[in-house]
Amino acid sequence: MASRPLRRDQSLLLAASVVAFVLWVFPLGRMLILPLVYLNTHLHELCHALAAVFTGGSAERILVFWDGSGVTPILGGWLPVVASAGYVGAMVIGAGMIYFGRSERGAKLILAGVGSLLVVSLLVWVRNDAGWITGLLWAAALLLMARFTKGETAVFAVQFIGVQQILAAGLSILTLLRISTGTEKQSDAQLMASATGFPAIVWASLYAGLAVLLTFLTLKAAWHEKPGERG
Repeated sequence: MASRPLRRDQSLLLAASVVAFVLWVFPLGRMLILPLVYLNTHLHELCHALAAVFTGGSAERILVFWDGSGVTPILGGWLPVVASAGYVGAMVIGAGMIYFGRSERGAKLILAGVGSLLVVSLLVWVRNDAGWITGLLWAAALLLMARFTKGETAVFAVQFIGVQQILAAGLSILTLLRISTGTEKQSDAQLMASATGFPAIVWASLYAGLAVLLTFLTLKAAWHEKPGERG
């Protein structure tokens, strides 16, 4: 059976995602989409904090910096889960945004949910000016989009942001690969290597592969339509 051609909104989402992906790769381009970097960092660090709490530890604070980087000092918790939670958690959030945001109602609920999650993170963990300003702006933007966007606009917004969360995690892995093979700088992959004995390059590669696979599977699932569902 021949596959269905992409609808206009689907083609637009792919094109916008490819452009953002290319911009994210290069330093100058990354500066142009720095707001998306901030959102990914907030969600990445929040997932570290939640993983620490859920595995019996605690998060001291979340710091998000103006260059888009972030750090979450952790006390206790189960290291393999906590170390992987940043990349994997951001990817899972992105996948959820893509899949459950495929209708207007779902998109609005997801936008409101992620915005509310950022508010909780700000109140409980974020402790620096850059983190507060970028987190507050994103929380407000997401809640306003949940309130005022409609139809395909709401679906496009949530799925575009979702794709970026997965791809951002995958692109961050490129940095991890460079760190893992060339320096002694600490990274999530290095922490996983310490916890499991498997080389950091293995974990970095697994995260990158998961990002690619998750993007493909969630878009395919979200865009799958039974005959007669849509004209």
